[in-house]
Amino acid sequence: MDITSELTTRYVGALADLGLRTAVISPGSRSTPLSLAFALEPRIELHVLHDERSAAFFALGAAKALGSPTAVVATSGTAAAHYHPAVSEASHARVPLLVHTADRPPELRSSGAPQTVDQIKLFGDAVRLFHDVGVPDAPTAASARSVALRAWSAALDAPPGPVHLNFPFREPLTTPPGPASPDPALRHVPGYPTLEPEGLRDLTSRLSGRKALIVAGGRQRPGFAVAAALLAGEAGLPVLADVQCRFPSPATMSTTSLLAEAGALERLAPDVVMRIGAIPTSKALWRWMESADVEQLFVDDGSWRDPLGSVSTAYRSDPATTLIDLAGRVDPAPDGWLAAWQDADAAISDAVSSALASESFPTEPGAVRAVWESAPVGSTVYVASSMPIRDLDAYAGEPRGDIDVLANRGANGIDGLLSASAGAAIAARHRVTAIAGDLSVLHDATALAVIARYEIPVTVVVLNNDGGGIFHFLPQASEIEDERFEQLFGTPHGLSLARVSEAFGVPARRVATESELHDAVRSPGAGPLLVEVHTDRKENVAVHDRLRSAVERSLA
Repeated sequence: MDITSELTTRYVGALADLGLRTAVISPGSRSTPLSLAFALEPRIELHVLHDERSAAFFALGAAKALGSPTAVVATSGTAAAHYHPAVSEASHARVPLLVHTADRPPELRSSGAPQTVDQIKLFGDAVRLFHDVGVPDAPTAASARSVALRAWSAALDAPPGPVHLNFPFREPLTTPPGPASPDPALRHVPGYPTLEPEGLRDLTSRLSGRKALIVAGGRQRPGFAVAAALLAGEAGLPVLADVQCRFPSPATMSTTSLLAEAGALERLAPDVVMRIGAIPTSKALWRWMESADVEQLFVDDGSWRDPLGSVSTAYRSDPATTLIDLAGRVDPAPDGWLAAWQDADAAISDAVSSALASESFPTEPGAVRAVWESAPVGSTVYVASSMPIRDLDAYAGEPRGDIDVLANRGANGIDGLLSASAGAAIAARHRVTAIAGDLSVLHDATALAVIARYEIPVTVVVLNNDGGGIFHFLPQASEIEDERFEQLFGTPHGLSLARVSEAFGVPARRVATESELHDAVRSPGAGPLLVEVHTDRKENVAVHDRLRSAVERSLA
């Protein structure tokens, strides 16, 4: 076995020992030794995607669904630069991702050699670890397994995230790796940071017997729901959680965003807020936290996530573990505290249901709720940034414990949604229903070819309002003349997304009624499907205004 083959085979074998099961290859020449090593490792499922941007988001979606690292491999040059959006999302969303780039050897760097760019620390501070492996030789081959364990640990340590390994290869590149010499299996045993007894006592004392509120943002690890439900139920604490981490329980509010918009936080006035994770999707909620004169306790396991600058005490520990440790220690809140929130939540929920029923379908909030209600049991809903995540967070209705919710809300971009949904479906081995805006579908349209080619079970529900609907909710809509606004922000495209989908080989349906949408989402068939729902951007603003008025009346 030549030295390059020994390096790559031992490295990939070590990743397989550690638990890597999914790798995505972006085709290229310089990456041949790595690509072959991944292809010949029987424990790793391989996927080949031509579009590097799509490939990286595919790996990202798979890692989000699995909760463990996935790998992606690119050749040298600008190919690796296309990974940057997904790497940024992985960093901010705390998703473990192993990014591998092949590179030219040092003697060809900065020499004008073709397909050569500076790949050293290409992704900057977005990665938890950068390591230039070095040109294959006896020492680098000997360290291959140690490099794999280091990369795996860095991707999973709190806070988890992407790592970047750069492999400079000299020619020849095409010799396939032979059988590797047997090595002892590697293991990585994860752990979660916990509070010291003094810190736990301090947090307990700040919550006990007070009108406390739990606010959870972003996505939490699976143990969070059980832990939060246990503590909230015992201590009578309302939970305002993002749709990504919302769970069914008597303490969970189903109208988090609308409660904040309607002024419930000012009326009910908590004494203390225990914040968990990222700031919530609801702008009204985080705006209140930014300005409220209330004690805010922050529980998180790594780095810093307080853009509001309103945290008074930070507890560095795993949220799920901390909530379990608090259960049985926190004295109950004053009588009636949770009941007051439940009454407000019920009033708003009833008002929204009534208001949506009075609107002519399709509306964007109504369509999002229909998808939420119809998503198959045991499946995943992958929701786009911009308006879809906001509408789902506000109007989904009762929390569901039988589906998973994913969103690219680390960097909050609309790119890569279809690719990430496809990766999640492959990794989780069940159907994913993506809720998308028309621009996010157009941005990632090449992913439709991959979805069609592999018959990936993804249902794409696209709300086609012919442009950038969210901008109509911003000051630009009233401050800029209509023609210029449409040119710069509305950006109409005039395309049928159903036809675009069919051109790539994904069957499509156009629906106009709520029952048609329910049926398409509930029974999409065995393969992929795109469902197009046409809405009007300007009317969408009016619909939201009417819903907001109904919510405000419900708490008057």
